[in-house]
Amino acid sequence: MRWKFQQLRSSFSLFIIITFVSCFVTVFIYISDTRYLYDHSSVTTCTMLDMEIFVEQLSKLNKLNDNNIKERIKHFGPVLDAIVKSLNISIPKELKSLMVTNKSVEIVRSPMTHLDGFTFLPQLWAHEDNLRPFILHSGGRKTVSMVYGIPTVRRQKKNYLIQTMVNIVNNMNQNEMEDSLIVVMIGEIDREYTQRVTTEIKNRLPEAVNSGLVDIIAPTPEYYPDFSKLRLTLGDSRDRVSWRSKQNLDYAFLMMYCQPKGSFYVQIEDDIITKPQFHTIMKNTALQSIANGQEWFILDFGELGFIGKMFRCSDLSWLIQYLIMFYNDQPVDWLLDGIVETKACGYYKMNCRRLKDNLWVKCNQTLFQHIGIWSSLPGKIQRAKARHFNSRILLYKNNH
Repeated sequence: MRWKFQQLRSSFSLFIIITFVSCFVTVFIYISDTRYLYDHSSVTTCTMLDMEIFVEQLSKLNKLNDNNIKERIKHFGPVLDAIVKSLNISIPKELKSLMVTNKSVEIVRSPMTHLDGFTFLPQLWAHEDNLRPFILHSGGRKTVSMVYGIPTVRRQKKNYLIQTMVNIVNNMNQNEMEDSLIVVMIGEIDREYTQRVTTEIKNRLPEAVNSGLVDIIAPTPEYYPDFSKLRLTLGDSRDRVSWRSKQNLDYAFLMMYCQPKGSFYVQIEDDIITKPQFHTIMKNTALQSIANGQEWFILDFGELGFIGKMFRCSDLSWLIQYLIMFYNDQPVDWLLDGIVETKACGYYKMNCRRLKDNLWVKCNQTLFQHIGIWSSLPGKIQRAKARHFNSRILLYKNNH
């Protein structure tokens, strides 16, 4: 008698498996196979009828309270649940409870953690719109060859922004201006100040602004973290950690705005001058290197800091994420060197310098010169100059 009961229980289990597999195959063919011509209405009717009969039989088996049967229902539960939902078939409550308790399947179906800028800037979690800029001015220009990013902030002693912008525009011909976009990112949350800078740019460079050559943006106040709560790193003071951390976030914000607007992105500063036809020189160098099959991450046309660094816009995502991840840890030029070393060098750093030089290509011509003296960091004086820049370039003199 006991042997017969075991045989009967095995038969029930076998019946469940065979019936389930048959129904699953039928539904799978119905849903996914579009290579053959079926009478879909008849297939749907047949499939639903089969499944309704199967669910009814499964409910009867479940009422036997056989643990072996219940375990098998649990094992196939999530897949069976997906099938009955696709056919809009109702099932008994006690049966449904068994179909959603399979932990191993649920783990596979659970969503993976999505890592992006919000992961490292938790102040943006509740308000994603805070990652969007205030557009202080835009001519709507996009799909240009070259996008020039100029981050600027308030300086205590002297502001060089207008001097820089006039020099850049004066060193472009008409074709170069039509093939470019200059984006000024005012890294301040004081709306009165950002409007004042915007008005000054419009007044001093009306043709460039009206032609669509210049966009002016600013971040929302909520974009920035509470700088007073940042970790103190590298033995720096609170003020210096806040200053360099904010600079990293400003650069990332500027790059996010510029990335979809052109083919190449060039990072410059708000206290530089450049050489005539710098645009054509940089563009031709980039296109020639691509034609030659050269794998580069940076084309470097400046000797100092982040000045004159050229990237493919498609590569900016790497740098944006890197700056956001480590904004509190290191200055921006250190992070730039760090990402290149990570991309180029192996664990043992063999031939690391040569491998980095293949990705960070120092170009023959230095096209940008640093002219600022008073840093945006209060109390800091920056007298560094590019050694190979042609000193015969005339500076724009502010006579106003």
